[in-house]
Amino acid sequence: MIESFFPSLKHRGVEHLLISGQATVLYGAATFSEDIDLWLDPAPENCARFAAALRDCGARYYKLTPPLAAEHLERGHGFHFVLAGGAEPEFFVDVMGKPPRAGAFSAAIASARWMETEWGPLRTIGLKDLVELKKTQRVEDYPIISNLALAWFDQPEAAATPAELLWSMENIFTLSALTTFFEAHPGAVELTAGEQAAALKSFGRHVISGQAVPEQIEEELNTWMQRRMAALQQADRRYWRDIIAELKKLRSTGQLMPDGSEV
Repeated sequence: MIESFFPSLKHRGVEHLLISGQATVLYGAATFSEDIDLWLDPAPENCARFAAALRDCGARYYKLTPPLAAEHLERGHGFHFVLAGGAEPEFFVDVMGKPPRAGAFSAAIASARWMETEWGPLRTIGLKDLVELKKTQRVEDYPIISNLALAWFDQPEAAATPAELLWSMENIFTLSALTTFFEAHPGAVELTAGEQAAALKSFGRHVISGQAVPEQIEEELNTWMQRRMAALQQADRRYWRDIIAELKKLRSTGQLMPDGSEV
């Protein structure tokens, strides 16, 4: 039913953005993602339109999902659905109305892009908003964030201004991506500032000159990147703490939707 899912969303007038895994693939920062992740406008009328579109496709609730209601969308809960695949495997759709580290849906729409997909053109979250969504507890998300930071300069709205070069550098978490960054933007070496300015300058100058980077500099920058990742992972854990506690309460009081039940 995935082939009818997006046409049904369009037919019902559902306001949504493609986010997370599939979005990173479209931006060229990842190579594969199994599921569909959507950011849904949490307005009650849009929630009702989305429920109708799910019913059009025979969707069923998947595990640990609250009732599909605007109040739960506004609280930041995730909603999980499965679509029958027919001759193909089942397809999973994950939905949020208030993703972590995101502003208002209306603001995200303003920076979103229409991108061509195997399901037709889909409105996709802007790259910088996507970077913030990917700052999760998962270690594997940080190389993807680094790829997105590099991909920013391929976007039509991007410009290699000092502010944007610094933004990109601040969202790089691997030495390989940092090498690519300085190779593409050698002028950024002189923009480095903060506690790691000396190490970043040394790293960048060695890359530009084609010399091997001293091991001590690599170790210092690796430690710095790991420290930044750890702080972001801890922030994500704190973000989800109350939401998970509320989800547990909903489960203990029998308010979660039965796994496999129809929408």
